Amino acid sequence: MQSRIEHALEVFGDVLMWLGGIAITLMMLQIGADVVSKYLFNAPIIATLEIVTWYYMVATVFLPVVYIQVHKKHLMVELFTMNWPPRRMAKLEGIVGVVGFVYVGTLAYLTGDYALHQTLAGEIQDATFFDLPVWPARWMLPLGAGGMALVFLTQGARDLRFGFTGAGAPSLQPKKTMDLTADGMPATEA
Repeated sequence: MQSRIEHALEVFGDVLMWLGGIAITLMMLQIGADVVSKYLFNAPIIATLEIVTWYYMVATVFLPVVYIQVHKKHLMVELFTMNWPPRRMAKLEGIVGVVGFVYVGTLAYLTGDYALHQTLAGEIQDATFFDLPVWPARWMLPLGAGGMALVFLTQGARDLRFGFTGAGAPSLQPKKTMDLTADGMPATEA
């Protein structure tokens, strides 16, 4: 049974993933339009580099991290743990969740503090013909990192509970790596 907090974090991760997807789509469209405008009309779109750098790239990289952690899609090497029993694996995942919470939570706090200072200062970037306010983009990192830290905490608590008591269920566990044949194709069962 999924708790309300876990469900809320999953929805939050979905929303941030969609925003990241929208950002990468807008980035593609603006860069494409800039190239066409530059070479066909000799009139590039003003501030494309600054908007891509300060908004689209940041949103594309940092907003989806909540979704990725909710679904445990980060890169994982299971060389020593692939055959561990579920409770033992849950203990390790729980410890990783707590350490991840501390690390990413610290990142969220520090970047949030910096974003607050830049917001109060009204940080701008010179875009040749106008000043581009960039302080709103500073909030994307603490938003993504803060959400990811909360996901680490809830997953870690769930995993530690299951690992030490056997109660409840662990958070989503990585799927077992499939056996491959010598040519790299999935092995079929006879």
